[in-house]
Amino acid sequence: MAANTGLEEIIKNYGELTQFIFHKNDVLFKENDLAAGLYCIESGSVKIYKEEHTEQERILHLATAGEILGLHSVVNTHPYTNSAAAITETRASFISAHDFMELINSNNTYKLLVMKSLCSRIDSMEDHIVRISEKMSDERFADTLLVLVEKYGINKTKDINIHLSIDELASYTCTSKSYMKKIITEFTHRGLITFSSGNIKILNLPLLKTTAMLTSKEFAGS
Repeated sequence: MAANTGLEEIIKNYGELTQFIFHKNDVLFKENDLAAGLYCIESGSVKIYKEEHTEQERILHLATAGEILGLHSVVNTHPYTNSAAAITETRASFISAHDFMELINSNNTYKLLVMKSLCSRIDSMEDHIVRISEKMSDERFADTLLVLVEKYGINKTKDINIHLSIDELASYTCTSKSYMKKIITEFTHRGLITFSSGNIKILNLPLLKTTAMLTSKEFAGS
């Protein structure tokens, strides 16, 4: 999860912001588009992804309230390096690239906050890459569910407060859709979860944590 560096508060206090409401699957920006500005998420959730040659998408990050999107591209004055689309209804503030650069150039402290924000995002994505590269598919899925629990929380009926399709779960876990269906069936039979129309119910959190740690223990003992 990206850390709160304070940069989003600086942007929110800036006068020239445009407010947007994005519905599920609405695109905020596309990879290779001119970086017109930054989006600060106020509520909701956004997937950051790359489109692969197979016309499939690879989800790199799930962004939530308080996170800033497009920062790297605006600071480096190049097109967006990935795409962003709303997973749920999302409210976001937009500041143009020109206004943002004027803002951070007016105060050296703001420049430091930009550096911290960029480092935080890199740390978050590196952590995700390490997790998915060191685990088998079922352990990756268990770990992904724990990340979702931490990021979005669980309601009174034990449902994770985010709806994700099988395609999105497969993409974020770096596995195929067919294998994701198999893992979900296995987890359901083991009494770990239930899954219906994007709704994930956690039935046994302790066993889910144990499942996520299996490969880590094997690496530690090797």
